Amino acid sequence: MLDNNVCAQVSNLTKSYGKGKIKALDSVNLSIETGEIVGLIGPNGSGKTTLVGCLLGLLKPDSGDVKIFGKDPDFSSVHKLIGYMPERPDFEHWMTGWQFLEYHHGLARLNANNAKKTIEELLEFVELPRDAWTRRLKTYSRGMLQRLNLAQGLLTDPKFLLMDEPTLGLDPAGVSVVRKIVGRLREKGATAVINSHQLDEIERLCDRVAFIKHGKIAVIEKLKGQDFCDYVISIKWSLNGFTGGEPDLAALAIEAGSVLKEQKLQTARFVVKDSQAAGYLIKKLVTAGLLVEEATPERARLEQLFLEQGGSD
Repeated sequence: MLDNNVCAQVSNLTKSYGKGKIKALDSVNLSIETGEIVGLIGPNGSGKTTLVGCLLGLLKPDSGDVKIFGKDPDFSSVHKLIGYMPERPDFEHWMTGWQFLEYHHGLARLNANNAKKTIEELLEFVELPRDAWTRRLKTYSRGMLQRLNLAQGLLTDPKFLLMDEPTLGLDPAGVSVVRKIVGRLREKGATAVINSHQLDEIERLCDRVAFIKHGKIAVIEKLKGQDFCDYVISIKWSLNGFTGGEPDLAALAIEAGSVLKEQKLQTARFVVKDSQAAGYLIKKLVTAGLLVEEATPERARLEQLFLEQGGSD
């Protein structure tokens, strides 16, 4: 029976290359709910891009099953609902940016009467400079090509968007465009899968993350609304003007739901659950009379998860 809340269902998916010698995916199971933003992380060669290929119906698995909105991903009715932003897109460099989107608008068999309006809105949305719209793609920088890639992925107003390294080659302003895209998807209740090595962006954008290694999903963790791993925060304080006795940091940490990991002269390291717990700890320390100068997380939560899972081959 089809669960209307599920956008994509991957069941016991196995995919090999080289006549079975290289197992890219090994009995992968993953359920993605409608309206959810899911991140894929893991070392190079772990199987992330192969999984995206199977979700798109571009790769045929050896065994297992993939369903998109309850149907096989190679159904034409499913193609109309999916958008794709490849990591390394192939561009017709003799085309202009406008012609490229016009061409793909036609390939998608969209309403020709709306082409001009749709293309103009998308080029503005991804903040591609207007003077570049009619320039040939061979004159584009890598960042400009990536913006065009983002626009092409949104042409069909997809219900399910797959983004492979969407921030690759983008400057900070371009990265903000990717955040705008995810924001738009959330507003419309659409679903997205983001495959990226940019852990800070995955943590910022996604509801859940799947860590893939050696073709298997090692762990799936929730990012929004739930803590999934502790991290260490380093706190430095000043003695300038401080007349009180040094507070019991270990006891204050326990009161704040944290743990004192290490203490040195005017610095200490604490294990905290999340940013809210870190803020509560700092408040406790300040209230106790400590003159806090700096509070710095030693690593992002996803970076810690990546290292704990052995995120390198």
